[in-house]
This record gives sequence, C-alpha cells and structure tokens, in this order.
Amino acid sequence: MMFNMRNLSIKTKLIVMMTVTTGVGVLFMAIIVSINEAIIRHEAITTELSTLAEVIGSQSTGAIEFNDLKTAIENLNALSAKQNIIYAAIMKKNGQVFAEYSLHSSNKANIKQDSYWFFQFLQQLSLGKFSNSIKVSKAIFLEDQLIGEIQIISGLTPFYINLVNYFSWVGLIILVCFGLGLIVSTRLHRLISTPILELTRATKKVSEENKCKVRIPNNRNDELGNLIDNFNNMLEQIEIRNQKLADYSNQLEIQVEERTKELMNVNEQRIQWLENMAGFLKHELKNSTVGIKSSLELIERRARKCSIEVYLSRAKKSLSFMTNLLDNISNASNIEATVYKETLVPFDLTTFIKSQASEYRSIYPQYSLIDNCDTNIVILGNENRLKQLLDKLINNAFEHSFSDTPILINLTKKQDWVELSVINEGINLPKNKERIFDLFVSRGDAEHRRSDSLGLGLYLVKLIAESHGGSVVAMDPADKEGAVFTVTMPLNKV
Repeated sequence: MMFNMRNLSIKTKLIVMMTVTTGVGVLFMAIIVSINEAIIRHEAITTELSTLAEVIGSQSTGAIEFNDLKTAIENLNALSAKQNIIYAAIMKKNGQVFAEYSLHSSNKANIKQDSYWFFQFLQQLSLGKFSNSIKVSKAIFLEDQLIGEIQIISGLTPFYINLVNYFSWVGLIILVCFGLGLIVSTRLHRLISTPILELTRATKKVSEENKCKVRIPNNRNDELGNLIDNFNNMLEQIEIRNQKLADYSNQLEIQVEERTKELMNVNEQRIQWLENMAGFLKHELKNSTVGIKSSLELIERRARKCSIEVYLSRAKKSLSFMTNLLDNISNASNIEATVYKETLVPFDLTTFIKSQASEYRSIYPQYSLIDNCDTNIVILGNENRLKQLLDKLINNAFEHSFSDTPILINLTKKQDWVELSVINEGINLPKNKERIFDLFVSRGDAEHRRSDSLGLGLYLVKLIAESHGGSVVAMDPADKEGAVFTVTMPLNKV
C-alpha cells in the first residue's frame, strides 16, 4: 500500500489520507458503540428473565405448597407471550420437576444451524459470554423457607437478529461517513495540493521552456506560502544571473569572433609565407640542383675512378633529399591552403576502405593486412583527400611494424560519428604523442632520436581529418607493443 501510495499524485494522496483517517475513526467508534450495545441488550434480556422468574415464582408458592399442578402450569404458560423463551420449569426443593413449559420444537433456537456468521464473531469476541441461550434460576421462598426453584431458558435468536439489524444500520452509517469524508476531503485537499501543484507546473515550465520570468501569486502566510516566496526569489536570482551570463556570453562571442578573425589573418599570412617560401626555395634551389645534377653527370661520364664513386653517391643522395624536401614543402603548403576550401560530398566510407585494403594487399604482398568494417557508413568527405590520409597511415604502419605481424584496419560506427583505426604491432610511440602531428616533426624527432622522415605525413593526416570535421589521436595498444592511430569523423545525418 505504501509503495503504491508513493506513485500517486499529491491530490490523491491527501484525499486518501483524509478519507482513511476519518473512516478509521468512525469505524473504531462504531465498533466500541456496537460492543457496548450488545452487552447492554444482553444484560437487559438477563434482567428481564430474572424479573419474570421472580414474578412467576412468587405467584407459584401456593401451587407448590398445596401441590396445585394446574395453577403452576397456568403460571408457566403465561411465558408463551415471550417468543424467545424456549423452556421453563418449576421444581420442588428436592429437585423434582413439579411443572414445566416448552416452546414447540420447530420454534426452538439453534444458533449453530443458522447462517448468522456475525453471531459467531460476537461469541468469539466476547470469549463465550454470548451462547445459544440464557438460563436464569430463582429460588422460591415461603415465609423465608425454601420450597422450590424456577428455571427459565431463553433463546438468543431474536437477540442476534436485532443485533444484526443494528449492525446493518451502523454499517450504513459508516459508509455514509466514508462518503461524506471523501466529499469533504476532495474540497479540503486544495488547501495543500493547489499551491504545490502550482509549484510543480511552474518548475516544469521553467525546465521545459527555460523561462525564469514565471512567478507564482502568493496570498498565504503558512509554510507553503514561505515555500512559494522562496521559489519566486530563487527564480528572480536565476533570472538575474542568466541575464549576466547572457551579457558575458555576448561579450565573449564578440571577443571570440575578433580573436578568430585575428587568427585567420595570421594563419592566412603564415600560409602565404609558406607558399612564397616554398615557391622561392623551389625556384632558387631548382636552378642549383639542375646545375649540380648536370655537373655530376659530366663528372660521372668523364671520370671513372673508384675513389670518386663514393663522393658521387653522396652528392646524388643529397640532391635526391633536396628534391624530395622541395616537393613535400610544396605539397604541404598547397594542401594547407586548399584543404579547408574543398567541397565535401556524401561518401560511402565502407566501400572505399575495403577497396583500398584490397589494393594495398596487391601492392604490398609481403605484409598481412586485415580489414574489419561496419556496413553502410556514409560520411561527407573528399575521396582523394581520404586516400591520402589512409595512404599515410598505412605507410606509417608498414614502416614501424614488426615482421610477420598483421596490420589491422577497423572501421566502427558510433552514435553520431565513425572511428577509423589503423593498428600495428611494432615500435612504440614516443611519450609526447601530440608532437608527432606537428609540421616537420617525425616520430623519431618526437622521441629525440635520429630519423630520415621529413615529418609531413602525420601532419597531413591531421589537416585532412580536421577538414572533415574530425580529429586524429595516437595511442598505445592495451596489451602489446605498437601503435594505434584513430581518426574520428562525423556521420552524414541526411
């Protein structure tokens, strides 16, 4: 009951509480009054029988003294007017029955054969005080000498029938009281439930519409009135703070917008500087490399000495490095300048990853490549840029993986985004993992060891991921050596 009461509305709880409280009080009072009424009626019957016994006994002294049986029987037959008397007898002082009266057997009361279950309840409640009949005995005296005794036995069927009728009226009164209590409680509950329901509606409106201008009118001076006043004060304070936060937010937006413009200008200047520097270096060093290359070819054709081959090899290697450096700088500056301006279109990433994985297997048969992709993953993307991103991650995995260990490509759909992970067993990532995505910082540079990498691959991965509204992170595998590169991008919700 208590568990169910917790889930009821406060209006229903108040009505139930007031009705039940009223009903319990009325029921308790009715039980006490009913028990008292039963006891009084029972004692009244006993008193009545005692009076009858005294009257008949006093009238029968002569009959006993002169052995007048006829008169004794006539005195007893006077009891026939009482339907509840089932047996009476006048006995002499030796215990011999002198005269007796008996109601017809069909009228004898036998409570055990009746269907009055309530009688049995009363008998158990009174611990046996109420039985099937009442027996009253009175001594008969003549001039202070005992000459006999009269016994009267009365059945209790009429008593119980009257008692049931009485209880029926009591039950009807209880039901009427319950009904009146319910009617009154449906009116009185408003004194408590109305302000609480107003508070509930106000809080719901504030939470759903986010409007703190709601106020609850208050004309009460009790605890609920204090609660309403405190609630209104709280809303007023929240409204003031919200206004301050709105002002701060507007100021912050202006500052952010100004700072963003400044950063964009600085970034455009940096990109322009990179483009100019790349163009300048490419133009100037290209002329130098052409001269060096032609000079090396002439030296190689005209001087075929073993001692010069070593120097020629070093010069060619340096020339190749310079050319590669110029190409990478040019590519990096071009990508950074254009990657955020490229148009993204709906793109089936699952099909693309599986196609690229198949191509990698044919190009690099010496490596074991495993792809595990969720189906029907569509994003807004640029196929050429995503191919560059995947190429860089796969080449990085091949370069740093142990032999005879597989390279894993996982493509997983989350709630509103997709995760593309490339996992390899091999050389551990440096402690400063964030640096490996910076421009001109390779994995070897991040852990302060020598590396021939120019540090542009992972930087391009970061640019491409961010241009698709995502990000890239590098992590250590949970239970082995190696590296996990995870690119997160939003799904296409259209």
